[in-house]
Amino acid sequence: MKVPFIDLTPQHEGIMEEIHQAIDQVFEENSFILGPAVAQFEKAAAKLLSVPHAIGVNSGTDALLLSLKALGISPGDEVIVPTFTFVAVADVVARVGARPVFVDVDPLNYNLAIDSVNHAITPKTKAIIAPHMFGQACDLSNLMQLANAHGLFLIEDVSQAMGGRISNKHLGAMGVTGCFSFYPTKNLGGVGDGGLVVTHNDEVAERIRRYRDHGRNGDGVFQEIGYNSRLDSIQAAILRIKLEELDETIADRVENARFYNELLGEADIEVPEFFERGEHTYNLYTIQCENRDGLRQFLADREIGTAVYYDRPLHLQPCFSYLGYKEGDFPVAELLASRVLSLPIYPGLKKKQIEEVAISIHEFLALQAVEE
Repeated sequence: MKVPFIDLTPQHEGIMEEIHQAIDQVFEENSFILGPAVAQFEKAAAKLLSVPHAIGVNSGTDALLLSLKALGISPGDEVIVPTFTFVAVADVVARVGARPVFVDVDPLNYNLAIDSVNHAITPKTKAIIAPHMFGQACDLSNLMQLANAHGLFLIEDVSQAMGGRISNKHLGAMGVTGCFSFYPTKNLGGVGDGGLVVTHNDEVAERIRRYRDHGRNGDGVFQEIGYNSRLDSIQAAILRIKLEELDETIADRVENARFYNELLGEADIEVPEFFERGEHTYNLYTIQCENRDGLRQFLADREIGTAVYYDRPLHLQPCFSYLGYKEGDFPVAELLASRVLSLPIYPGLKKKQIEEVAISIHEFLALQAVEE
């Protein structure tokens, strides 16, 4: 049975009429950039996340970049980031002239390792960027305590975890800013790029609104050098519709993860810990396997799609060679990069497809055991 790694069709099938109506409305208004659709989506997102400010931008990357700018991060500053994550988390630090300081991650949940963060803090440290990796909430309680003790900004990267909660508080609403991506494969995905910054801080919110629109204030005056990072109205209109489906799509992901864990719990692989109260949204369902590449090829031969997030830690990427890190500096991240494999988990995935994936994994592991 063919099982694609991602299929977005099921998410859109039941709402296509609403989507077409929303797009038609944008054309009737002839307001395609920062128009009423954007304001309506921002208002809906702010209400959902229980924050006073939600600011649409053109990508999750820019959400992080504008947060750093609004917080005054500049050359000479250091920002702590995990080495096992997407490149944007660190490259935005470099783009404001600051220094990314890499730290290791937890071997089971892939989030920032608190001890590694603690050891990386110096007098130059100004902020910590904390991604909720693969949809699982990071240890915000200890991270916030650590940040407060040292006077640091804590920025939440919620790109893979929109809709997640800790103790009924939404992820993204607890740091000084929360940064979201609406790349099509995310929990809340658009039909192109899009992002959001949320904050409780009025001054930070006002700066981000200016930065996203070339540094222009509400009076049309360009107060500072900014960026072109505005959320398109068509994207916002579609996102507002899909926002109403978010809880349902996450519930589907959680149920798929539950079923995977039932089928793979006894296999000789590492499966994600199961949560059903919101701590993990399962944007990605990532296992660990000693012979990851062999398993991936075995599944590909059966037309089962997989992906690797991430096959090389950031401290070993050529673009960060100037920082002087070397192999062996972050052993957990380096080991994970050779072992992780993400399986299909998208909403609309059928149980028989999940069974096909699990059966194939068991067969591969059985063949490996015979060969050994």
